[in-house]
Amino acid sequence: MEPRPMSLRHNRPARALALIAALSCAPLAAASSQTPSPAAPAPSVIRPAVLPPVHAAPSARGLEAPGAGRAASAATARTSATPPLPRTPTVHAVGSGDRRPPSRRRAALGPALARPLAALQRANAEARDGPASGVFDNSALYHAFEPGRLYAIHTSPRFLTTIALRPGEKLIAKAAGDTVRWVLGETESGAGEAQQVIVLVKPMRAGLRTNLVLTTDQRTYLIDALSTDSGAYTSVLSWTYPQEEARARAAEAARRAAAADQTTAVQSAVPVERLDFRYVITPLKGRAPSWTPVRVFDDGAKTYIEFPPDLAVREAPPVFLLDADDQGQLVNSRLAGRYLVVDRIIDRAELRLGDKKPVIVRLTRQGDRR
Repeated sequence: MEPRPMSLRHNRPARALALIAALSCAPLAAASSQTPSPAAPAPSVIRPAVLPPVHAAPSARGLEAPGAGRAASAATARTSATPPLPRTPTVHAVGSGDRRPPSRRRAALGPALARPLAALQRANAEARDGPASGVFDNSALYHAFEPGRLYAIHTSPRFLTTIALRPGEKLIAKAAGDTVRWVLGETESGAGEAQQVIVLVKPMRAGLRTNLVLTTDQRTYLIDALSTDSGAYTSVLSWTYPQEEARARAAEAARRAAAADQTTAVQSAVPVERLDFRYVITPLKGRAPSWTPVRVFDDGAKTYIEFPPDLAVREAPPVFLLDADDQGQLVNSRLAGRYLVVDRIIDRAELRLGDKKPVIVRLTRQGDRR
């Protein structure tokens, strides 16, 4: 049988030892309960550094190494002797003083812009010539040309509109406001002085509008082009030139008057009793040209060849004096009104006009000289 443990109640020596151990540990527990626990470290606060003024040297107190006091004092003295930097000047913006947003400024300028825009629209409308203000010859629409006028054409994407310039007029350039949706071309008809330039216009679709500018060696054409989807379109646009024709008629009348005055002077300067009209005028190689002389006579010293009245606007043919072998020699002559004056008496002569196939009119004096 195992021995039973002895309790402290019946074991006096063990009870004494336990009491002594408890009494010896009590002061230590009391001291530990009265000793405060170490405090938690306070959070560090980072403050922004304050820069010193430019003219003042920063203090190195507390940061300087041993023996660096004199160097710091000398540096401070040098820094304090440096003159301060000038302050940055303040720049003020110079403007109109209008601080309103751009949208409000545009709205405020609206009434001021409306007047010139209305003037432009009114001027363009008054300068515009449509089909109703022209004259039709079959399908060709003719306008009286005036510089600065706008000539309207109605086009269609299914048809070509042709613009016929004046015969003999040379096209220098053609331009359109919208070259993406409009097609421009050109061709020519006729030859020589009757050659005529034809400009072709075609839109890509209906509902378009643009302007065309045709520059030639004589004038500038301004055209307002519209495209529609209807079958009505401008087939041919061309012009008459009443102002230029009136100026040409006035110049021709002035030339005729000057020629008449010179003719009168020639006739009055020649004594009638000395005139010899015995000359035969013979066109060679075909029919008589329009410049065939109406008569030839001399006054015993000079020969006078009289042409039709319209010679004032034509080229006078040169005079070739014929020898016995019918070889021609060019002689001097001058034009006085309707008369070509040769400063000698001619027996046989020819008037020749042209190079490769010249037109010839022969002049032959009949009878003996008086």
